[in-house]
Amino acid sequence: MHQIRRALQAIFVLTLAALLVGGILFVVGQAAALAAGQGAWLAFFDDAVKPPMCIAASLCAVAGFLLGYKSRQDQGVKQEAGTR
Repeated sequence: MHQIRRALQAIFVLTLAALLVGGILFVVGQAAALAAGQGAWLAFFDDAVKPPMCIAASLCAVAGFLLGYKSRQDQGVKQEAGTR
């Protein structure tokens, strides 16, 4: 079980980092496009950066949910063992 938890933690951390880097790139890129008045750049960032960010966000959310569920399940088992 510890290997699964470690894998979920790795997925969570990697996808969170990818999401944060992608978000910064997306916002800075769009700000630069607006400042330069380049509509094509806006479309590029929307088409090239946003889809991988959405995938990373989805994977991060699922991994976070599973990590949270597992920790709650472990706490319940520890509490039951402590009451006996």
